[in-house]
Amino acid sequence: MDSSTSRFLLAMASGGHRPFPSRELFDAFQTPDGILCAPPGDLDCISGLHPSIRNALISLRDHPLEGERIDALNREGIRLVSYECSEYPAPLRQIPDAPPVLFVKGRIQPEDVRAVAVIGSRRAGAYGIAACERLVAGLVQHRFCIVSGMARGIDTVAHWSALEHGGRTAGVLGTGADVVYPRSNAALFEQVSLRGFLVSEFLPGTGARPENFPRRNRIISGLSSGVLVVEASERSGTMITVRLALEQGREVFSVPGDIRSPLSRGTHRLIQQGAKLVGCVEDILEELGHLPGPWANGAVRPSCCDSSQADPESDALSQGLPQGLPGDRPAEGTAEGGDTVLQFLSDCGTALDTLVRRTGWPVERLSRVMTQLELSGRVRRMPGNRYAPTGG
Repeated sequence: MDSSTSRFLLAMASGGHRPFPSRELFDAFQTPDGILCAPPGDLDCISGLHPSIRNALISLRDHPLEGERIDALNREGIRLVSYECSEYPAPLRQIPDAPPVLFVKGRIQPEDVRAVAVIGSRRAGAYGIAACERLVAGLVQHRFCIVSGMARGIDTVAHWSALEHGGRTAGVLGTGADVVYPRSNAALFEQVSLRGFLVSEFLPGTGARPENFPRRNRIISGLSSGVLVVEASERSGTMITVRLALEQGREVFSVPGDIRSPLSRGTHRLIQQGAKLVGCVEDILEELGHLPGPWANGAVRPSCCDSSQADPESDALSQGLPQGLPGDRPAEGTAEGGDTVLQFLSDCGTALDTLVRRTGWPVERLSRVMTQLELSGRVRRMPGNRYAPTGG
């Protein structure tokens, strides 16, 4: 991408939160340069173009080249992907308010078009975590890319589970693509960018602003053919994503839960309103199994409802496992490494077996470190031999 086009794309991404009619503008003028050089009268013919965006586009013709910002993107490994580029995800291009430019860290693969969004509560319970891990394992086995929002709770579990089972995952950010949020997901941020991709419509350096997260939800559903809700209260950001998914014509799936739990109220309400109840991955495949992928030519689909199937926590399914942070693996027999382990913990609790896979450490070594962290008050033990950080 030449520097002139990069400048235009950066400028368009700086245009605020007004809906940008990407499809209409790129259909009419083909390229960023074409849009920015269009006569004002031609811009007036574009349906849905807000006057403030029209005026901004006209003013950008003399916009100074942002060489320093482009150099900073290159240093961070962040690429600009414009709406008309072949790498721009085809499903996202079809939504009414598709972003004109994406900031991407990692590499979008053609097969990522076969995608399911997995979303739910930031305060996930043990049941929701187990259900998420099991269903993501099955989806990855059937070559689905797992899309989620990099938040605490179900999002974090979905991303890690996809990575631990050798799958692809996409993290949609409500910050700039260079901003790690929450900080506890620093290791996850690194692994997703290496083995999947991170994507944002916000300029690099954009912090965690509350108004950005509902906006990014349309990209989570827009990248996906279906949205799977694992746990959710009736009034939550998860329900915003569901509404957007329905507006975009996406399938909605919901996992039933404990009738005593507030986190089941949202998922049960969705089922009452017509979302498909999901008890195993086959329930999702019945609706999405026709999508392009390894099963499109009639190959037999292994059933994740079969009780003989390997447990999603099995090491046999975790090839390609991240082996800790580069340069931060402790020596055998030492008592160091607590700070490293904390990066792999989820606020809703992480099983010891899962930590073994995420760190690549022997279980004896990890058990000693977890005991030390527990005694020092830095982690708390939860039911099911899970650990969670005590800090925010």
